[in-house]
Amino acid sequence: MHKNKENRISNPDNLSHNVYNDSDFARLYANRIEYNSHNALYERPAMLSLLPEVRDKKVLDAGCGPGVLTSILQDKGADVTAIDYSDEMIRLTKERTEGKVKTINANLNFPLDFLMDNEFDIVVSSLTIHYIRDLRSLFSEFNRVLKINGELIVSTHHPFLDYSLHSDGNYFETELLKDDWSAYNIEMEFYRRPLSELFNLFKEADFRITELSEPQPVKECEINYPDTFKTLSSQPWFIFFKAIKER
Repeated sequence: MHKNKENRISNPDNLSHNVYNDSDFARLYANRIEYNSHNALYERPAMLSLLPEVRDKKVLDAGCGPGVLTSILQDKGADVTAIDYSDEMIRLTKERTEGKVKTINANLNFPLDFLMDNEFDIVVSSLTIHYIRDLRSLFSEFNRVLKINGELIVSTHHPFLDYSLHSDGNYFETELLKDDWSAYNIEMEFYRRPLSELFNLFKEADFRITELSEPQPVKECEINYPDTFKTLSSQPWFIFFKAIKER
């Protein structure tokens, strides 16, 4: 059951789209995640550490944002298809990759029927699934488009952190939450799911989880952002899953 904590909800299939599709925010966000603590020195290194060899592999970047991970995959020799629901994020991805990566404006809440069965070797989804209402269907689509023994690598908000910041709710329910991003002076909406539900959703979609990661920030974070490093070293901010399609 989805619980709307404020009794107000924007389109549940389009959470925070108006924010990500704002050109001023999009450009500022793209610039900041190049070097900031949470993305550049915490989430991205952890995501990259879970990647297998990608050269000559077909990779789907599901929720590509401004294309930072897409461009890294491109530089590593992958054949990348990048999807996002924001025109602005797609524009920035095209700009960053010089138009050499296939980009698709699509909402991950709906079937990926423009992609073929067994098309990809790897699917990556960086800090995206907490915006998805129908995660069961999305995981099923990820399974469909992956080849047998293909890998899915996902990062998302850590349920522990989200519940600690919104402890007036019910941890065992999937809840729609709102979060103030003070650095950008905006409010974001996202879903928090209990850890057990995330595990069950992978299992229902016929994935076997091969690795779960609660990473530490890299050393550079301690040098550049000592206070944030201390926080991220003692509280899990994001959680990462690596899973394989076996059938």
